[in-house]
Amino acid sequence: MRILKTRKIRSDKKYLLKTLFVLVFLLYSLLFNLKSAVAQTVPLQSLKVTPVINDLQLTSGEPTTFPLTIQNLSGGPVGIHTTISGYDQIGEVPIYEQKPSGMINWTHLSKIDVLLPPHSSKTITVTITPPQHLGPSGYYETIFLTPIVNQEITPGSPIILSRLGVLVLGTIGKLDYNDLAKKITISDFSPSHTIIDNSPKAISFTVNNHYFTHFDAKPFLTITPLFGKPQTTLLEDKHVLPGSARIWEYQPTTKMPDVFYNLHLAVSVGGGKQVLADTWFVVLPYKLILYSIGILVILYLALFKPRRIGRAIKIIFKG
Repeated sequence: MRILKTRKIRSDKKYLLKTLFVLVFLLYSLLFNLKSAVAQTVPLQSLKVTPVINDLQLTSGEPTTFPLTIQNLSGGPVGIHTTISGYDQIGEVPIYEQKPSGMINWTHLSKIDVLLPPHSSKTITVTITPPQHLGPSGYYETIFLTPIVNQEITPGSPIILSRLGVLVLGTIGKLDYNDLAKKITISDFSPSHTIIDNSPKAISFTVNNHYFTHFDAKPFLTITPLFGKPQTTLLEDKHVLPGSARIWEYQPTTKMPDVFYNLHLAVSVGGGKQVLADTWFVVLPYKLILYSIGILVILYLALFKPRRIGRAIKIIFKG
């Protein structure tokens, strides 16, 4: 008996040691993988670039310059590679259907690749020289700053690259706000002229820019019930590029207990000008009403016309 107990105790100890070894190995592997993933990622919080948006008044045939300052806030060196894109990165039209802006052909960067020591900053000079004899027109581009990662840290592991974007807007000619307001349209304002079963989960609309240059759109949405006070909400302002469009989607945070609602949209485009749109919708729980009518009819027949229900059941099942 003692020999059996001793063997059992030894086997239990071996099992515990094996289990402990496996747990330690798994924990070590997990920590090693996490460190490898972190080593291959450059967090955007460690980089800062100013200014992020550059709204420039360009002159045909003359160079315009501005500085881009890049700061490395981390404790290690960071390499930066710069590229220029002439596409509307956040527009509603897919990039493959867009025509790139001509400003990318007029833009020169003083440096393409930059190495930033820890806790340091460097400046890139951007020079834009439009060709001569250009009429009133608007252009845009995005300068991307991509951190360079050392692949030799952990060979074979995936590389995670994030990049910062600097928006550059350029206008040749004088902006006429009266003409601008005439070239802006509002479409897809919904819900519109309809009856819905419940309060809308979202109110959406699209602002279209048919003007020769960009503008900053600031929408004010006013919801007015038939009996109640109107509520006005200032929505997020967005840059609308020439020949482009922007979509807004607003989710109401308050319940709508009334039946009839009027929607008034005022989009401020600058210079004291606004583009207006109005619509309405009706909140009517018609599904609940139909269900209630059906239940009342069934109860009425069950209470006052039981024989007819019996005959109907016999006809359905017996034919």
